Amino acid sequence: MTIVGISVGISSIVFLVSLGYGLQDLSIKKIAAIEAINTIDVAQGSKGTPRKIDSTLISELKADPGISKVSPVLAIGIKIVSGDKIADGVGNCVDKDFFALEGLEVTYGSFFTGEGPQAVVTSGLLKAINQTKEDILNKDVAFNIIIANAGGKKEVSKDLKIVGVIKDDTTSLAYIPLSLVAGDVGENPTYNAVKVKIVDQNKIQEMKAKIDAMGFTATSIADTIDQVDRIFKYIQIGLAFFGFVALLVASIGMFNTMTVALLERTRDIGIMKALGVSDFDIAKMFLSESALIAFSGGTLGVASGWLISKIINYAVNALAQSVGGEPHNLFVTPLVFSVGIIIFSGIVGLATGFYPSRRASRLNPLDALRYE
Repeated sequence: MTIVGISVGISSIVFLVSLGYGLQDLSIKKIAAIEAINTIDVAQGSKGTPRKIDSTLISELKADPGISKVSPVLAIGIKIVSGDKIADGVGNCVDKDFFALEGLEVTYGSFFTGEGPQAVVTSGLLKAINQTKEDILNKDVAFNIIIANAGGKKEVSKDLKIVGVIKDDTTSLAYIPLSLVAGDVGENPTYNAVKVKIVDQNKIQEMKAKIDAMGFTATSIADTIDQVDRIFKYIQIGLAFFGFVALLVASIGMFNTMTVALLERTRDIGIMKALGVSDFDIAKMFLSESALIAFSGGTLGVASGWLISKIINYAVNALAQSVGGEPHNLFVTPLVFSVGIIIFSGIVGLATGFYPSRRASRLNPLDALRYE
């Protein structure tokens, strides 16, 4: 029963902390794709006399050995005409590297294939023109592209083939190849932003400072991930606290068990001492028993906590898939954490058994033999 009590406390810790790790891992995956982690977003600065994001800056960034990819973004106004429906939206003129640097994924179709005028749109844009992905994918749609430059504002009509759909119901957005509007925006357009991929992820902060010194504002998704990590560390500590309360209750039960064992074996201890067993061996016997109880409870607790988390994760994913959702791993149990919690339970057992073992080793053999 004492082992079961220890295992309940340990399994509570494993279950709750694994939930914290799982939510942290899920949040970070939602924030950024692998390639997007090495990316810096460069925007126009706000201090002093900010420089424009133009071809001069693009050339400087491409020449930097610490940068592997540079992808400018030019935002323009668009109108989409589909049958009797006309919807306003935003067009992001980008190159093919942008999608990986942004961490975007197409739900249907693909990104730019390099064959003719194309566009990738959001599901929110499809709703605006009352179209479905089946009706519009790989079909030509009329776009009125509104371009503003030094010569004024003009509207250019282009038929673009919809090659991909991104699941995003909140924005009416289309991604258009930058090369498609290059002749209309002029030789040296002013871009809204530029994405930069860093060669070495460890030098992101150094590169950000360098770009800031050039008169621009540099931000990185790595900063957001660091903030998320810090938040989830506090969450994990909070979740672990509740598990430790259960472990504390189990430890009190274990201390009670070892104390009762001492009282029940008092005459046995007296006989062993009379036969020449040393005080150290007596203490070692009690400590070994308490450590074995705690270690067994810790191992059983880790196994049961892992099993419970798997069962709940399976049930939640089955429910999510039944309503059209995506399955996710809500629980993550690192091996280092599992081994550490088993070692910790053993240490708790040694600490709990220290007083009964010390008391047992100091018993007077004559008093122990007279004990009833």
